[in-house]
Amino acid sequence: MRQVTFLCIVAMASTGWCADPKPAKDTAINGNWKLASGEKSGEKMADDVLKTIHLTLVNGKYIAKVGDQTDQGTYKIDSSKTPHTLTLTGTGGPNEGKTMLAIFEVDKGTLKVCYDLSGKAFPAKFESAPNTPSFLATYERQKPTKRGGRRMKASLDN
Repeated sequence: MRQVTFLCIVAMASTGWCADPKPAKDTAINGNWKLASGEKSGEKMADDVLKTIHLTLVNGKYIAKVGDQTDQGTYKIDSSKTPHTLTLTGTGGPNEGKTMLAIFEVDKGTLKVCYDLSGKAFPAKFESAPNTPSFLATYERQKPTKRGGRRMKASLDN
């Protein structure tokens, strides 16, 4: 009887029944975001530049529009860390082939992200110090537009 119980436990473990469940997907970050404030290497970004920056995040894919330029890629979230981490990998545009590491937090309609643009280490805190490859961004959630939002979501889904 003990052997049968032992074999059942081994069988269940080998099929993943006893394994830790996969972490739930973090969907709070999904959506269309407009840059409300930004600071790069300790310097605040000009208002006219802020207005040109939009970010769309959908289920592991991103599109960032900066004026006429479009950057796209994939992202992975680790919600087990505090603050949560975000690893972005460019697949097209000016950041193609580059990895950026970031920390983030979502609070109601705001997404706060601190990026290490060098891709060397996750930032320790939400700040952009002078002479560092850091970018501190605060985005506001946007309602999808009928034309642009569908087109962006469609391109992310492909």
